[in-house]
This record gives sequence, C-alpha cells and structure tokens, in this order.
Amino acid sequence: MQRRDLLASGLAYGATTSGARAQATQAAGPSAPPFLVEEWLNAAAPLDASALRGKVGVVNFWTYSCIYVLRTLPYLKRWHEQYAPAGLQLVGIHTPEFAFEHLRPNVEHAVHEFGIRYPVGQDNGYRTWRAWGNRAWPSFYLLDREARIVMLREGEGHALEMERTIRGLLGLPPEVAARQPPDDMDLSRVGTPEMYFGALHPTPQEPGQSPRRGEATYAFSAAGPRLNRYELEGSWEREGETLVLRSERGRLRLRYSAAKVHFVAAATDGATVRVRSGAEEWRSIRIGWPALYTIVDGTRHAEQLVELEAMSPGLTLYSATFG
Repeated sequence: MQRRDLLASGLAYGATTSGARAQATQAAGPSAPPFLVEEWLNAAAPLDASALRGKVGVVNFWTYSCIYVLRTLPYLKRWHEQYAPAGLQLVGIHTPEFAFEHLRPNVEHAVHEFGIRYPVGQDNGYRTWRAWGNRAWPSFYLLDREARIVMLREGEGHALEMERTIRGLLGLPPEVAARQPPDDMDLSRVGTPEMYFGALHPTPQEPGQSPRRGEATYAFSAAGPRLNRYELEGSWEREGETLVLRSERGRLRLRYSAAKVHFVAAATDGATVRVRSGAEEWRSIRIGWPALYTIVDGTRHAEQLVELEAMSPGLTLYSATFG
C-alpha cells in the first residue's frame, strides 16, 4: 500500500526505503498537471490545478485504509488550519487501492471521520494518478504560486522538510517549532513488511498449510507460524483481494516484529472478534465497514505472536501493516 508502480514519472526519483520513500526536489519544476477526478468532496465547484495559481499548493495522493496515509493526516490537517489564511491550498486526491475504496459513501464517511476539511477528489479511474506520474500512497506535491511543482516527496518521514518549504513559499520564517509526538515517526524498528491476504498477491501464509485459491479448511500447526508468516484455522475462502471466513469459527495466528498491527478488514453485518498478543488477555474488537483496524497497539518493538478469533462467518481480511 505504501508504493505501487503504475507509471514512470518524469521527475528524477531518489532511493526509496520502506516507510519513508524519498523523492528528489526539483527546483523550478513543471506546471502541475490537471485534476481528472470523477467527483469532488468538500468543494463547492470542481477544481483545476490552474485554480491554484496565486496560492501555495499541497497536492496529496492518498487512500483511506492505508496506515502510511493515516499517520500523515494529523499534520496535513494542522497545515490546513494554520496556513490556509496565509495562502496555502491543500488538495487531496483519493486514488483507491481496494474495490471498497471506490464507493463514494465510504470515502465520504472516511473524510468525515478523519475531520478532513480541504477539497478531496475521487480519482477512481487513476486518471489523475497517471497524469501526475504518481507512484505511491501517500505522495506530496508542493506547488509554488505559479502552480509549478517545486517539491515531490513519497511516503512518511518528510513532514519537517515539507513544512519548512511551505513556510518559505508563503514568505514566513522557515523555523518550525518542535512538536510532541513528532510528525515524522521512527519506523526503523519495524521488521515485518506489509502482507496481503487475497489471491492477487503472493501470500505469506505458512507453506505447510498448502495455501490455495478458493475455499479450504486449515488447522493450526503445533509449532505455530514462523516470523513474518501467518497460519489459519477453520474454513476460509481466498479470492481476488479478500480472505473470507466461511465456517462458524475461525482463527488466525501471525508472528511479526513490530509494536503495532493493523488489519484492513470488514464484516458485512458487523462482527466482534477476540484478539490477544503474547501473554495478554483476550480483548474484543468490533469489525464493521471496510477500513483499517488497529489489532495491536503496543509500544514494545519485538518479535511477537498475535492471535485473532472470529465466532461467526463473514469476516473479510484484505491486508496487514505494522508500526
């Protein structure tokens, strides 16, 4: 979810690392491409990049169930509140990864839930993504008052640098006050990569369970999963983007190296699942509309085992990310 290569960009790209994908700054860059979105939220009328002339612009490519995106929203919202009176215009381009992120009611719900007040365009057909040569969620394009791209950054880890640039473009002193917690999170101790549960990607399910497409019944092993792998118990159906529980009861065990675990998940009629990590007691989490759910919200980065148990069919899993 952090990165998806769909179209090469015309800008020079720098080296990339998981969790913080750096881009090269391009001084006196090209004019901003058009916004080719299907619909707008939080906008009285359709926007065009040319309408940003005279303002300092931040164009953010995002999708609402991505943890890499969600960790950047606090400072984007703060920039909107703090710098809009000085001439900053934020624009969110919501380009979906999963099918449920194409649905306007879901995007509207997310925009309201996250408290986003700046315009958001729905780029369901990837037309704006391609026009801008974009490659990642999230990406940030900083525009000068002539609507030229002067900075491009991918992923997390660039908040301080971008805010200094925004202040400079607005004619404000570049100094930025330190904030707690910091905007740029330290993800260097996260040792488990993003995982997908559906059939569209290779699955990190334990090979000994003979993972396959379609419906199959699995049983836990005596040893448990190895690091960065998971195993299932019960009857599960794997198709396309999804892994869906079909039996009345099902379990998942996942061994990871991180402090936090997030699942993109859904349950049509809502479902309460039980979760425990390590030696902690079972906790209940309600899964409903398709979104990102924090399964483990710890502070200790270490190799750990999380177990999830569902007591009714229909739980749908899309992906897991870590922090």
